[in-house]
Amino acid sequence: MIDFDEAIRIAQENVVKLVKGAKNLVLEGALISADNTRYEVTISYELEGDDPPPAPDSAKDNAANLMALIAIMKKRRECKVFFVDSHSGQFRGFKRSTEG
Repeated sequence: MIDFDEAIRIAQENVVKLVKGAKNLVLEGALISADNTRYEVTISYELEGDDPPPAPDSAKDNAANLMALIAIMKKRRECKVFFVDSHSGQFRGFKRSTEG
């Protein structure tokens, strides 16, 4: 049987592998199911949108301010639950966290 530390490591590896652009991972919670068969590891992470288009030369100052605002608004934090088999350590999948 694997321990919590190993289950968390496996979940984090799968965030990096499966969620393109995930940054700043934060462990939000970890628990083992009532029947001791799986770990449920909740991890949140930041995602960023695409870069904004370049600003035209005539409006550089205003455009720069708007581009900075767009960049901030494109960042979002998501939270998902990752399932890891407690006996084999096999990654079993993930789903959107319903806690909020």
